[in-house]
Amino acid sequence: MAGGQGRGRIGLVFEEWPAGHQAAWNAAIADGDVFDGRGPAAHWAVATRKTNINQYGRWLGYLRQAGRLVGNEAPEGLVQPETVKDYVRHLQAIVAPRTVVTLLVALKVTIKAMAPNSNWRWLADICNALNRSAKPVTDKHSRILPSEEIFAATIAELDRLLTLPPGGRNRLCAYRNTLMIALMAARPLRLKNFAALKIGRDFLRNGTGWLIAIPGEDVKNGQPLEFEVIECLVPYLETYLRDIRPPLMGNAEPSNDLWVAWGKAGISRRDVYFCFTRGTNRLLGAPINPHLFRDCAATSLSLISIAAARAAAPLLGHQHFSTTERHYVRAQQLEASRTLNTVLSSIKSSVR
Repeated sequence: MAGGQGRGRIGLVFEEWPAGHQAAWNAAIADGDVFDGRGPAAHWAVATRKTNINQYGRWLGYLRQAGRLVGNEAPEGLVQPETVKDYVRHLQAIVAPRTVVTLLVALKVTIKAMAPNSNWRWLADICNALNRSAKPVTDKHSRILPSEEIFAATIAELDRLLTLPPGGRNRLCAYRNTLMIALMAARPLRLKNFAALKIGRDFLRNGTGWLIAIPGEDVKNGQPLEFEVIECLVPYLETYLRDIRPPLMGNAEPSNDLWVAWGKAGISRRDVYFCFTRGTNRLLGAPINPHLFRDCAATSLSLISIAAARAAAPLLGHQHFSTTERHYVRAQQLEASRTLNTVLSSIKSSVR
């Protein structure tokens, strides 16, 4: 079983799916046109397909564990209201409320693609009800800081670390972690893409600087990303590549992974996540996970102007502006309040 380790990890890998489910999935993602059967999920990006395979595999794993995955019943025959409600209760016992919503929405979009002729309104209603009632386990907003505040704190810390004697595992790891936070504050990538950066592949020398260029097939929405590393960070990056990364790897096999762990090439996505939460908690007094850096950037831009708020969409790799619309609305509100403040201030001055 895929992901068999850990509580609740009962998902089936694609090769373990019943043949009918594999066939329905392949039909859903089939490429082509209106004449040769283009599937309703043919437009899904590689990352989206992978996520939905994993989440649907989790549904199938639950069914098998519950003794409900028997025979050759079609996918839509298994997705029934009472079974789904049992699945929700199973998830609620082992994961956070927001995760329950995420998993059920993934089941909804996948089964809609695999069985497009069925009516899934009832399943959408369950997802919407769960979404309305789900409360985040932690207060997200208290951990959203302006990107400029995060960036300034990391630059100060990098300067401090450079004054310490060279060598030592703690210093090397602290420098790497702080540089990660600084780069993420300036260029907020998704964790998957950030952890997988490779020198010479998607992290490229660009004259005297560096360029991040990630192809569309590796991006959640299928749109390629291309960002220059902010100029003031380049000297710290060069120091990392020259003086920090080699001793951090030690005698490990040569690798082009940008981020490396103590004594080995590469670093897991999970470990990168903890580098962020522990590093930000130490520097800023609050654990900021990698995804929150995207909110931090959008919030910072929305505080500048409406035009800056619009810039959040391309910076964060959003295909549609609606994804960043709440930050745009906030910018509109702020600009309107500033205009009103100016008017009221002039009135106050005139009556003195």
